[in-house]
Amino acid sequence: MKPTNRYFCVLATTAVAALLGSSAYAADQCTAYPKGATDKIESAAIDSTFGAVPAPKKKLRVAYVTKTLINEYWQDVAAGVKDEAAKLGLDADIQAAKDESSMIEQLNMAQTVLSKRPDILLLSPQSDSNLVPVVEAARKLNIPTIVLNDAKTEGASTYIGPDQVAIGANAATYLHQIYPNGTKVAQIEGAAGSPNARKRIEGFKAELAKYPNLQLVASQPGNWDRLTALNATSNILRQNPDLGGIYANNDGMALGVVEAVASASGTAKVAVVGTDGIREAKKSVVNGEMRATVAEFPYLEGQLGVQVGLRLLACQDIPQWVVSPHAVITKENVADYPDPRAK
Repeated sequence: MKPTNRYFCVLATTAVAALLGSSAYAADQCTAYPKGATDKIESAAIDSTFGAVPAPKKKLRVAYVTKTLINEYWQDVAAGVKDEAAKLGLDADIQAAKDESSMIEQLNMAQTVLSKRPDILLLSPQSDSNLVPVVEAARKLNIPTIVLNDAKTEGASTYIGPDQVAIGANAATYLHQIYPNGTKVAQIEGAAGSPNARKRIEGFKAELAKYPNLQLVASQPGNWDRLTALNATSNILRQNPDLGGIYANNDGMALGVVEAVASASGTAKVAVVGTDGIREAKKSVVNGEMRATVAEFPYLEGQLGVQVGLRLLACQDIPQWVVSPHAVITKENVADYPDPRAK
């Protein structure tokens, strides 16, 4: 049986009640949940708008509960959190569920983390509902709670992530650029419960509609899984041997798509576009296998999470959405995007 929103809320009721004891806010100077003068702000504009990151007045602890550390993307977000915390003199506690579908495990983990009363709570939820009880509890404790990419969750202090609709749209635009005379294209979708997947699908399809000569012949689930994406692609290629392009909602799936395409018509005939900009995907782009990846910048998102947490503790009026950057990376410009973790 698939867990429902009601199930998560019932499951969390006892733990949340025990954690709070009282609904009174901590005796702080300000709320960690400002309304924000604007709805959103570009991450590049934060320093010019709010000044330098406030230095902590005492030893603080930041906790980050992420989706999984199997995926390189979330590894890089966690590395950004850890490195920025160390740079600014904070202790960092990183916790991760075993995979990107372990919603109950992640909920239990986040509750345990919150029970230790971190000064800053960072979350990358499995869905936009599974960590709602934790967000609500953190809000009552006046602990700044920042969602890092995917699963924008109601009630959090702020959300840090790129425009996912634009990411899907950019993938469609890129396919139009390399196939100006048109072709058949397909999409491999992320997990159905993921807001990022829904928005990338939405953006890709909406942008494709502007180019009638790009025909979407299939859009099948890959569930963020490389093997699932490989098998789905193999089926699509058998039914559409003249396919010209495939967009996968993340790079892990795109690498599975590349394997299927290489075994069928070959990557020279089918342009594969992914999303995330992980290292393996960029290597594939350099090697002429994947044609492009619409890259996000996970390490930067982790850094921003720590910085925004300190800004909220310093009573800065941070908007509800800090828009982080994204870029289409191809063989021609991949050198412009070096690995931030490389020493």
